[in-house]
Amino acid sequence: MKAVRLIVLEGKGSTLVFVLIAVFLVLFTVPLLHVFINAPGGEFLAVGFLAVLLLLMVPLTHGLLRGRREYRRAKGLANLLVASDSWITFPEELEFETGTLEMKGHWVGSGRNRHYHVERKFIAERRDRASGVSFPRAGFKAAVSPDGTGFIRAPAVRITDGPYKSILLLFFTDEGEVKGSGTVTVVTEGDSAQVNFRGDGKFIAGTVYSTLAKAKRVKVALSTSGFEYEKVIGEGQSFEFRERMLPEEKVTVVGSYNTVSPRLLAGKIGRGTVVLGHGEFIIRGILDIRLRPDVKAEGTFRVELEEEAEEEKEFEEGWGFT
Repeated sequence: MKAVRLIVLEGKGSTLVFVLIAVFLVLFTVPLLHVFINAPGGEFLAVGFLAVLLLLMVPLTHGLLRGRREYRRAKGLANLLVASDSWITFPEELEFETGTLEMKGHWVGSGRNRHYHVERKFIAERRDRASGVSFPRAGFKAAVSPDGTGFIRAPAVRITDGPYKSILLLFFTDEGEVKGSGTVTVVTEGDSAQVNFRGDGKFIAGTVYSTLAKAKRVKVALSTSGFEYEKVIGEGQSFEFRERMLPEEKVTVVGSYNTVSPRLLAGKIGRGTVVLGHGEFIIRGILDIRLRPDVKAEGTFRVELEEEAEEEKEFEEGWGFT
């Protein structure tokens, strides 16, 4: 029985922000208060300054404290879990729901008003009370850009009572196989490229042959339906490529339903632009032409759980309890 990688989600930069706030208060606020107090009528200026400062700092501090509190609860549970690649044992009997977590993240606004927005939906399939749960043999899909834009869909457990209420366990299996093969041909005046691809275990692999005149290079990229970005997995003129489509090991992520996001998760299960998981994916051949838009052509392949090739068009969960 192999161990599973256990990860606790923490908001990016939360500790650093607390430090910066403390430094700001010491270096900026204290000297200003000293000036106000020593000026004629300075008491009123000092009170006004403190009132404005509190109006600005309270919402920010509240959000940071909430994030820290949720992280401590998730970490407290994670420290007590006994996890293997087939079973997760809780520290005590807990009431929970099993199902699927779907998340979408994107940026709204611009300039100083630009902020990251997350839509979350937990689709519950079963409610139970038990002292553990099996690692589900179920697929996931993750497509997230470096700035957090994208989506993640994964099997999950959500605690529904007690001190760990609303804490999530998300499961990312390494099981599966890349299925499919084909050729993508992209042609423009004076340039052509042929991308031959095939499934190779947990990898999508292949070769590129090209004849280039105006184009600088050929790129091979991955994407999926509903995702506007691409992950470049190879570039050049004639070359081979090979990209893993599943994690190197099973991963269980522990976090709070109120703070989990594609931006936090993506860096834990991949690097750069993340395109991983099960289902149908897009492979593109791209001619990178100087001073002109890229010319593209594409094909598709699938990543399927073993022995479920006919059923993998939908994510299906299998759970076990004790």
